[in-house]
Amino acid sequence: MPSTSASHAERAGVAAMLVATLLWGATFVVIRDSVRALDPVTLVFLRFAAAIVLLGLVTAWLRPRFGRAAWVGGVLSGSCAAAGYMCQAIGLQSTSAGTSAFLTCMGTLFAALFAWPLLAQRPSGVLIGGIALALIGSALLPSRGALRLGSGEAWTLLGAVGYALQIVVLARYAPRVAPLAITLVQTATLVLALAPFVHAPLQALAELRRPDLIRLAYLAIAGSTVAPFLQIVAQRAVPAGRIGLLFALEPVFALGFAVTIGAEHFAGGWWFGAALILAGVVGVEFAEFRRIERA
Repeated sequence: MPSTSASHAERAGVAAMLVATLLWGATFVVIRDSVRALDPVTLVFLRFAAAIVLLGLVTAWLRPRFGRAAWVGGVLSGSCAAAGYMCQAIGLQSTSAGTSAFLTCMGTLFAALFAWPLLAQRPSGVLIGGIALALIGSALLPSRGALRLGSGEAWTLLGAVGYALQIVVLARYAPRVAPLAITLVQTATLVLALAPFVHAPLQALAELRRPDLIRLAYLAIAGSTVAPFLQIVAQRAVPAGRIGLLFALEPVFALGFAVTIGAEHFAGGWWFGAALILAGVVGVEFAEFRRIERA
């Protein structure tokens, strides 16, 4: 039955986004520590340059079809992603991993608003309610005991807008192309966009210590190869607004990593915010799957 097929595809897409946000959640702590050894632009460039090699090897083996939609969608989404990753890395120089995660969440939630005029995907009342809960959760930022917007936070929010636009672009093109093909084009575009701003990346790579190389390897494999591919797989079946809301789980995972391996400490408001985000995501996904099953 069509409804069963659609339900299965959406469930698989949601599962893919859950894994992607888990992988990305760990990157906030890793990037925070990595920018001590590499400047933000060089860090982003190196992690995605390594991802090109990995994706290129898989592409040579599987030989996916590269159509016009893969090229156009990949270039557009890669440009948005370049702005997002670079601004996020700059912001992490002067803000905590947890704050960066929550601000990124707050920005990506606007994907539903962008998708309305650009893709004619009008958000449902349930989705708006879930976004509202996640926004409230994202606003509970304990920075020196109160909400503030410094330069690091401003850069992070600007990067989040780039991510939101990337979600909209992929919602337009991902359902029509081979996921591996558009992932490779997106990654190559991102690297080419950053290349003019990078100075002596190979020298910087050679000077890294072993712990820094391990962090870079995680960013390249998990955060720059596997997670972007899973996002594109998810966006073949899940609308942009729900993808943006699922991105809100990223700071929840980041909070866990920041507390455990990142040695950061957060006030009770952070945990309440995480609970609100979880409530928003779970509520929307539960309502959506019930709707599909009734169809």
